[in-house]
Amino acid sequence: MFMRDRRLWALLLVLLAGGAALWVWQGSKATQANSEALVLMSSIDLFWGEAEFNALAKGEAEPDPLYKRLAETHKLIAADNVAQLQASKGKVALLIQPRAFAPDELVRLDQWVRAGGRLLFFSDPALQWPSDLPIGDPARPLFTSMHSPLFNHWGVELVLPIDAEAGSAEATMDVGRYAVRTLSAGQWQPLASENGSDAHCRIAKEALVAECRPGKGQVILVADADLLHSAMWQSALPGTDSSSNIDWVEQLVSRLARGHRLVGQRGEIVE
Repeated sequence: MFMRDRRLWALLLVLLAGGAALWVWQGSKATQANSEALVLMSSIDLFWGEAEFNALAKGEAEPDPLYKRLAETHKLIAADNVAQLQASKGKVALLIQPRAFAPDELVRLDQWVRAGGRLLFFSDPALQWPSDLPIGDPARPLFTSMHSPLFNHWGVELVLPIDAEAGSAEATMDVGRYAVRTLSAGQWQPLASENGSDAHCRIAKEALVAECRPGKGQVILVADADLLHSAMWQSALPGTDSSSNIDWVEQLVSRLARGHRLVGQRGEIVE
């Protein structure tokens, strides 16, 4: 009788252990499945940075803190051009001061959005992102956004305020519940005639953000890319950060993935 009870308890423990392992495995799979794919395109090398060949060969190069932070919660898909963005089948794309697009690429990007794509576009009129590469080097991050034809097609234009032209105008802007640190940020302005656009753009009161709805898609435009640099959202203390900037970015991606409105009719940020 005692031996039979021991066998029953042993069997029960095995079943419980197996169930726990299955639960952990399913939870891991569910977390992976729930991870939002994010197509990433930028003239800033966020994966390798500007590491020299020797550092790459030794495995000493590390991704930018922004890349590592996004990779914690998203499946990142790198794209070098709009064709790769389309081929990725991703529904949400993050463009951070991307290289200049050829006219046909601008058309394809507009078509991708209108077909249902959701785009978070950080476009900087005066990028201050540190770089050791000489001016004119094609690998250097693009200094100023070259995508005005697309923005104008959607009915907005990117401008650089006079007080930001000096190149060191740092400011903190309240965007909804987030205090976002910016550097030489631009502003979005509506075109006087709206260029016959059907994108239905709304510009937030701070003018740092604009939201457009071309076709079936959704676009959130941010007039600064420097706010993504780790110096703007990490403190000097290891293991700590002043994370309003990066938390705001992740909130924008999450909002886009769900198709939620960001800017209200009167320019207010919808929480």
